[in-house]
Amino acid sequence: MINRFLATFLFTLLYISPSFALKSWYTEPGGTPAGSVDGDKVRGVNLGGWFILENWMMPSFLEVEPLNESYINDEWTYTSTLGKEESLSRLENHWDTYITEDDFKRFANYSLNTVRIPMGYWSWTNPEEYEPYIQGQLPYLERALNWSSWYGLDVLMDLHGLPGSQNGQDHSGHKGDIGFQANHTNMERAMEALANMTQFVTQEKFDGVVKAIELTNEPHILEYNPNGMDFYVLAEFYVKGYQVVRNNEHIISGANEVMIIIHDAFQPILNWKYFWSEPSLGLNWTNYALDTHTYDAFNGADQKTYQEHLDTICAQSAAISEAQQSFPVIVGEFSLGTNTFCVDYQSCWGMTLDQMISNITSSTEANLFMRQFWEVQSDVYELGAGWIFWSVHHELAGPWSWTQSAAQNWLPEDPSEKIWPFYSNASSYCLDTYNPIAGDQNIPAFPNYANPYTNIDISQVTRKYFVNQTQNVENTTDVTSTGDATSTNTSGTTKTTQNSNSTSTTSSSQRTSIFDFSFGIFGLISLYLFTIL
Repeated sequence: MINRFLATFLFTLLYISPSFALKSWYTEPGGTPAGSVDGDKVRGVNLGGWFILENWMMPSFLEVEPLNESYINDEWTYTSTLGKEESLSRLENHWDTYITEDDFKRFANYSLNTVRIPMGYWSWTNPEEYEPYIQGQLPYLERALNWSSWYGLDVLMDLHGLPGSQNGQDHSGHKGDIGFQANHTNMERAMEALANMTQFVTQEKFDGVVKAIELTNEPHILEYNPNGMDFYVLAEFYVKGYQVVRNNEHIISGANEVMIIIHDAFQPILNWKYFWSEPSLGLNWTNYALDTHTYDAFNGADQKTYQEHLDTICAQSAAISEAQQSFPVIVGEFSLGTNTFCVDYQSCWGMTLDQMISNITSSTEANLFMRQFWEVQSDVYELGAGWIFWSVHHELAGPWSWTQSAAQNWLPEDPSEKIWPFYSNASSYCLDTYNPIAGDQNIPAFPNYANPYTNIDISQVTRKYFVNQTQNVENTTDVTSTGDATSTNTSGTTKTTQNSNSTSTTSSSQRTSIFDFSFGIFGLISLYLFTIL
């Protein structure tokens, strides 16, 4: 009897996938907002600096000739300086190497369930003649969507830069004026980009791995920036963008519509109750969420004490908790950074990661703070729907790099692992750093040097799916596409606007939703035992 029970148990395990994916990205109309259940939270990382260059995150990328002779503000300046042919060659190498399958293995190893992928509008709609941007990103995105699927991660696609720039920042593609509101053409091109992106990422072959689409990143409005756009220009963009996504998404069988996410434009998150209660705005929307970004690194934050940094995060608990009762609140960007290393990227030329890490971790207290800063943020942000770290890599500033923060033990392998008690109702000292839950022996050892993140052991991380190896899904050298996408207007009419000669890396017919090989062998043994016992 015991043997039969054991065999039955082993056989049952065959059908239990060890997935960390969020249970559901769908909020039923009038229902409890997604991400409201303890332990069922968005826990992710941004793939920043990949499809939109940010010079401060990768200074060595710009130290080479002829870039070292200029100040490279943004991707616009980068491609203007090099020209399209040379830019394509260098960027293809960047797209191929900056994010790899090993990164996704590390995400899975650390029990993350989400990646947020920022992309510019120029990836999705043909650049105008005067725009220096280049295309060719889509085969690399396709590869990342497959990696996400294989390792059990959901994807949030983010239209990070709009035509004319929604914020005048480098991460919109063009640093300078906030010009999105300057003409109607920018609005039309933004809608085209959203339509094309939605059609591409919700194709059947991606098995519904894209669970959410963010209409844009960090728009600046007049209430936040005197040079920003009027709120109602942004509202018009959100209302039109919502409808374009709904008109162009493909919902696979058994799945829900994608979650549509809007950024809070740096306004109090509770203000957005108005937006979703107003008939002319978002009253009739379904399955939506608010993205808010929290950094305690600017406006003199580098002068704060460790406790003041912790208290700054504690003070957000009440607003996040209250807003989460009405709509999902995702902290789509945060970091462990408390100052702005290398924002002037040339100031970091010649420095090493070891030097930067030794400056940060000059004492045990400094390392402990990094872990505490991680813990208080994950505690507070999980009062909402969850969090997404910015960003996956940074060459020098370890606290802004998820991979380096993991390697330094500032982040735990299991995000639910907690060292200190958390009191959600406290506006200060909400993290009791004086009384570790299991005592001091539970505090990890912290390297006092830059531990290479490649030292993180991912040898036991296996793909969730078995892949038909007759097709070389890793190889992008034969991909010559400058991008394939379609353009769709707000009524849903489709027209082809870009070349369609990219190569699909895999399809749902070539991917079988079963365990990796080791689990398959385990299941066969279990079935055999069940049969003979």
